[in-house]
Amino acid sequence: MSSDALKGRGPGGTLLTMFITQSRREGAVVVRHLAPQDIEAAMALVSVTFSELFAPDMYVAIQQAWPAGQLVEVDAAGRLVGLLLAIKRSAFSGRILVMAVRGDARGRGTGSQLLRLFLRQCLVEGVQEVVLEVRVSNLRAQSFYGRSGFVHVGTLPRYYRDGEDGYVMARRMA
Repeated sequence: MSSDALKGRGPGGTLLTMFITQSRREGAVVVRHLAPQDIEAAMALVSVTFSELFAPDMYVAIQQAWPAGQLVEVDAAGRLVGLLLAIKRSAFSGRILVMAVRGDARGRGTGSQLLRLFLRQCLVEGVQEVVLEVRVSNLRAQSFYGRSGFVHVGTLPRYYRDGEDGYVMARRMA
């Protein structure tokens, strides 16, 4: 696998560009920031993955609030493979709102790449803690985040629309 390094820092260490190109068995993929033309595909991926439908203006608001916290991976044909959408809760705290990978692409490193690049961006910007919520029943996601240093810090009773509890997981940044 080859990749181009992150390039350029703006005021406050904000990334100006982020284009990572990798060759995989399945072909070339690119990781970049979410763009307006990605919103329709992002909505479809989130809907299929989580059975949730969020309004397009929510994606636009998230993207505008913290552009560096929104990452997508697209394949050689320009199709969305995965995404990670996050917000800053404060100057020192980030929150992953959504992370999703297309079903046929799971287990190929997309989620790991997105999370690794996001956590790197958090370090650049001085974020000291990242939190997220995950379904109690989603053991695969809990394990995935655990391998990246996230730990269970709380439970949210009946957090999801169907009444399932959620776990809060957090990671302190070095």
